[in-house]
Amino acid sequence: MDERAAAEEIGRLYPAVYRRFKASSRPVGGTDLTPRMLSVLRHLQTAGPLTVGELAEHLGLSRAAATELVDRIEERGMVARIRDERDRRRVFVWTTEEGRAAVSIRVLEDDLLAKAVHEMTPEERQGLVDGLRALLREEQA
Repeated sequence: MDERAAAEEIGRLYPAVYRRFKASSRPVGGTDLTPRMLSVLRHLQTAGPLTVGELAEHLGLSRAAATELVDRIEERGMVARIRDERDRRRVFVWTTEEGRAAVSIRVLEDDLLAKAVHEMTPEERQGLVDGLRALLREEQA
């Protein structure tokens, strides 16, 4: 399989894998955070402070949807809005200490994932782990 075909297949399979193993859409980890809110916190933690417009673009959301999500997360004290010191019109969103702590909450159902991994051969498991690590390594390059 060439690189382009592999990338397309990964892109096609990823949403199905996420849907199969994701935690419920109800609040996760004993918190009042939804999986979507948690994904915003994780994205901010990885990408750094972003404006709401940048966050919307990164997540493929409308600006209104991103604003609503940020408002709901801010009400929980997990993000704060910070003015750009060079351009006071720009406002960044960044995780608070509480938001950074919430990032460790799991969004995948460990039991379902463990059962599926159990059905794989040791070689398949290692290949999957190696492949995911390689994808993440390339993202940071």
